[in-house]
Amino acid sequence: MNTTTAAQAADGPASSSTSTGPGLQRIPKGKRLRGESAAQFTRDVITAYKTMPIRDICEATGRSYGAIHHLLATNDVAMRPRGFQPQSSADQADAS
Repeated sequence: MNTTTAAQAADGPASSSTSTGPGLQRIPKGKRLRGESAAQFTRDVITAYKTMPIRDICEATGRSYGAIHHLLATNDVAMRPRGFQPQSSADQADAS
């Protein structure tokens, strides 16, 4: 018996994308995400943006800068200023 859900059938086989780090999947070029796959990818990208720059997310997922930026902007994620460099814990200790 085939236990494939409708969302999996629309997205194709689950093995077509590969894991590339902290919850991010590398999406093959030209593949469109739909349904639960798209929702999970969005959640993963939003989570990754808390610690990674957009360009690193692009490299990890195989998606363009514009696609990742659009995904974040349409989900009301507060964008960091251009050139933002997070302070390391050592820098914060020096400031005290």
